[in-house]
Amino acid sequence: MVAIGAYLSGTGRLPRAVRGTAERTADSVARWGGAHGVRTGKAGTWVDAHRRWLTIGVLLVLALVFALWNHPTVLTVLLLVLILLAVLAVLALLAADGRKAEPAENPGER
Repeated sequence: MVAIGAYLSGTGRLPRAVRGTAERTADSVARWGGAHGVRTGKAGTWVDAHRRWLTIGVLLVLALVFALWNHPTVLTVLLLVLILLAVLAVLALLAADGRKAEPAENPGER
């Protein structure tokens, strides 16, 4: 799992394609939500601005939980990975809505 995460955070063609697809999917879901009245407001803009630090924080917390777990099993690792993926998906959706909402919220400031 760690090796897959490390590979997907790299600069190769496949990792960039996977990350690009994930970002386009998050943008698409944010547009769909916006069309149906779901908006994150300033929270989405804040998450977009601090996404890297939020991601690092989530990774560190889950690594700490794993390190402090007495007898981790395969099920424990899978549960932690699923929690990580869910939190990263929520962060991506909030950031996508924040990117989408940012120009619309400040049209007269320029």
